[in-house]
Amino acid sequence: MRQKFLSLGLIWMVLVPMLAACGGGTTAATTSATSQSATSVISADTTTSTATVVVPTSVTEAASANGQTHAVASDYTWDAATAVQILLNGDSITTSGAGVTVSGRSATITAAGSYVLSGTLSDGQIIVDTKDNATVQLILQSVTLQNSTSSPLYVANAEKVVLIVAEGTQNQIADGSAYVFASADEDEPNAAIFSKANLTIAGTGALTVTGNYQDAIVSKDGLIIAEATLSVTAKDDGIRGKDYLVVKSGNLTVNAGGDGLKSDNADDATLGYISIEQGQIVVTVGGDALTAATDVLIASGDLTLTAGGGSSATLAADQSAKGIKAGAEIVIDGGSFHLDTADDALHSNSSIAVHGGAFSIKSGDDGMHADAALTITNGDVQVLTSYEGLESAQITIDAGTISLITSDDGINVSAGNDSSGMGGGPGMGGRPGGDSFASNSSNLLTINGGTVLVDSLGDGLDANGSISITGGTVIVNG
Repeated sequence: MRQKFLSLGLIWMVLVPMLAACGGGTTAATTSATSQSATSVISADTTTSTATVVVPTSVTEAASANGQTHAVASDYTWDAATAVQILLNGDSITTSGAGVTVSGRSATITAAGSYVLSGTLSDGQIIVDTKDNATVQLILQSVTLQNSTSSPLYVANAEKVVLIVAEGTQNQIADGSAYVFASADEDEPNAAIFSKANLTIAGTGALTVTGNYQDAIVSKDGLIIAEATLSVTAKDDGIRGKDYLVVKSGNLTVNAGGDGLKSDNADDATLGYISIEQGQIVVTVGGDALTAATDVLIASGDLTLTAGGGSSATLAADQSAKGIKAGAEIVIDGGSFHLDTADDALHSNSSIAVHGGAFSIKSGDDGMHADAALTITNGDVQVLTSYEGLESAQITIDAGTISLITSDDGINVSAGNDSSGMGGGPGMGGRPGGDSFASNSSNLLTINGGTVLVDSLGDGLDANGSISITGGTVIVNG
């Protein structure tokens, strides 16, 4: 293979119009005191002054702008001596103590406090309906709960409910595929676990939740998951917390026909976010693996996300199958990520900030796409399959190792938005709609350090604006 070596000045601004990709060559760019003209693997328009988009420097900084969660330390402890026992006997329920009303196969909890559930209930329901300004704790001790026509566990009214999965126990909750509502105007509850109040799922036991009707776990307020081993299967969405979805720790496995982990409050800019502090998360879905109306914030964790059948799948024009999707910011401080998506692996309508972590990405569209700004300050980003590797109006690389294999541009800096949100370039997953991008004076690619390796069929670096390289190593195979 013919090789070309390009030596770049400490600040290098490419001032040439769009150039075609180079065939059969290798271009290496490293910092030095001299400068040469660009080869055809690098494309940029005329340089103009640019206002840089500021992105959060950490998950902590980004989280400070969001609403606080409902978690307090006392949520996770309970007194067995004072807890009310609720025994599920197949087709009946027995209980001792106050705060519970039993009617046939239905038990309604009417007061705050701790309640221990054990046994099996067929075609029954546990309802929480209390006006007390205190927490209801439900401790699951080897529970099997099933309802064929409604939500088996329904929080109709409460200040907060904490579901504690007892250590060493296996628990199962499942609904049926055909709900019966009181009137034609009603469509809730619609999940195996459905809460109109703040909900926490905690404990070190195992819980399997199956949503045969629509969703598996839903909170119309906030939802927190801590410690538990949680296995979820859903016809539509797996786990949804409207105001926020926080994973503090635990082992989560989600299989869903719709989205995997979801927060969808789009009416309040401080809510509608997903926060992952740590944990093992495996998501396989037909829609988006993680999707938030506002931010997705990941401090750490091991995430394996498969969306829409993976990078080789073809999507319909109205289908979204992204790995991590945010209406506002995606901020990642660390973790391990294995993403195989028919659509963008990471997608933000605003900005993406990667401050660490190891990424293995297979995408039918972009590896990482942000409408406004994409910043990588550290980490190991391996895009193994994609249409375009990195795409945003402003891209900044300060450190780390970035390796991109693409069927079009390796790094594409363009103004606009991903109008289709769909997957696949030529020979890959379907890409039924085009991205809406254009040259813009604010477009800027900045490389201050790190190692960037690009193997592309299109342009290696396509700025549609300006390129500034002050450090690092760039190697392009075109």
